[in-house]
Amino acid sequence: MCLIVKNIIDIIGDEYLLSNECSIFIGENGVRCTNNPNEIAHYEYGAALASDCILDAMNDLNLGINELELGDKLVRNGQHTSIVTIASSGPRFIKANMFPRDNTVKLGDPISLTVGYRGGLSSRCGFAVENETQLPVDQKDYLERVTIPYFNAYVAWLENIKCGLQGHEIFDLIESELPKEKYGWSLCPGHLTAEEEWMSSPIYENSTEVLQSGMLLQIDIIPSVSGYTGSSAESTILLADENLRNQIKKEYPGMYNRMTERRTYIINTLGINLSEDVMPMCSTVAYLRPFLLAHDKALVVKQ
Repeated sequence: MCLIVKNIIDIIGDEYLLSNECSIFIGENGVRCTNNPNEIAHYEYGAALASDCILDAMNDLNLGINELELGDKLVRNGQHTSIVTIASSGPRFIKANMFPRDNTVKLGDPISLTVGYRGGLSSRCGFAVENETQLPVDQKDYLERVTIPYFNAYVAWLENIKCGLQGHEIFDLIESELPKEKYGWSLCPGHLTAEEEWMSSPIYENSTEVLQSGMLLQIDIIPSVSGYTGSSAESTILLADENLRNQIKKEYPGMYNRMTERRTYIINTLGINLSEDVMPMCSTVAYLRPFLLAHDKALVVKQ
C-alpha cells in the first residue's frame, strides 16, 4: 500500500471511508481530459520543442556520433522532461542502463530516439542505414514486415480520428489495419497527454468514451514483431471542433497559423487526408524516416 494512503488511513481511522476518485480528473469526461486555448498554447510549446529536438537529432545522426551527443540534441531551453530521454544505438538497456552512453553509431545499428516535455512526446525508431542493402541480414524485409504496415495504420489513425467518435472505433480500426496477434502491440493505440506524458486513454477495446474537442492525443501505436526492430513516429495532435479552432485563431493567431501550416504539409506533401478537427501540435507528425542515414527520404502515401 502507498505510504501516503496508509498515513491517511491512520489519520481517519477507517480505510472504508476512502474511495478512488481519479475518474473525476482523468476518466470519462474528466476535467483534465480537455483543454482550453491557453492550456493548449502552453502545451504546444512543449510538444513542438520535443519534436524539434527529435528532428535535430535525426538530422545529426551519422556514423561515429555517440549517444551522448545525440542526447544533447534532445534536451533544450532548461525544460523539464516528462519521461526518460532515450538516445540509443544498438541493443538497449545494456546492464540495465537506460540512459545515453558513449557508445557510437555503427552501420546497421537499430536506433531509438525519444524525448517528451509537458504537452507531448516525440519518438523515432529505425536503422542507421541509407538503404535496404545495409539492413541486418535477418531483417532485409524490415520495411515490408514492420515499417510499411505500421505507417499504413498510422495514416488510417490520422485520416479517421475526429471529434465525436467512440474510443472503440479507433481501437477497432487499428486492430483491422495492424492486427495485434501479428504485430504484437499491447498498449492502447493512442492516449491523452498533458503535464505527464501518459495521462489516460479513451481508446481501448469496447470503449464508449467519446473523443472530445480539446483532447491532446499521442499517436502511440507500438508494433513489436519478434526478431525485428520496431518502428515509431509518435507525436502529438489536438482535436478541435470549429468553435475551439475559432477561439485559437482569435486568441493565439501565431499558434493557429503554425497548426495550419503543419496540416498543409501533412496533406499536400505526405499525402495524408485530415479531418478539420485534427490540429498538429508539432512539425513532425507523420514524418517517418526508417533509414536514418538517408536524411532526404521519408515515407509518404502514394497518390
